[in-house]
Amino acid sequence: MSLFRAGAIAVLLLVTFLSACGEDSTSTPVQTFSERLEESFTVGDLSDLMVSNFAGTVVVRQGSAGVINVVAIKRAAREEDLDQFDVQMVALQNGVEVSTTNSLQLTQVSVDFEITAPLDVQPLIQVAAGSIDYEGSGIGQNSFTTAAGSVTVRLPADVNVEVLLTVGAGTISIGFPVVGLVEDQRIDGIIGTGVDGRIEASVAAGEIVVSPR
Repeated sequence: MSLFRAGAIAVLLLVTFLSACGEDSTSTPVQTFSERLEESFTVGDLSDLMVSNFAGTVVVRQGSAGVINVVAIKRAAREEDLDQFDVQMVALQNGVEVSTTNSLQLTQVSVDFEITAPLDVQPLIQVAAGSIDYEGSGIGQNSFTTAAGSVTVRLPADVNVEVLLTVGAGTISIGFPVVGLVEDQRIDGIIGTGVDGRIEASVAAGEIVVSPR
């Protein structure tokens, strides 16, 4: 989690975001070339899902019980760059760890993930530049972090969880009544009874949305 320490300067994180998208912040990168990777893993109850991505989107939706399926789409402006950054998918004792590596610090490259998982999966998702869109039960420990981008968390309408949401520069929108501290850039409290799990989301520059699904 050191990459995403609360004391990191928001401006520096925005530079990281822009460098992932190209040197000219006014232009839109054209990532013409792509490569699709896919793996499925058998897991048990309350399995772990750990994702670390240098740039791109991570979308998690409900899938079949006992299975985590991961689709990774590598994207690049040049075809030869597709082989120059890596995607790793590894089975854990009860879960899956997914990570990306851009050791050459290439620009105009990213990885988009489309993941289906059991409803009670416990996510730990970190994105340096990009978005996280998660749908789940809220049971257990749930952690979402992006340096520059957005975090969207969709939960059952009758969820009972603790929430800790922080934004360095940006906004928080929550579609549940919260008992506790509710400020423009920090929410620390409980939804319902708060007994079933904990939702932590942190964005240095961007937005957090927590809503009923």
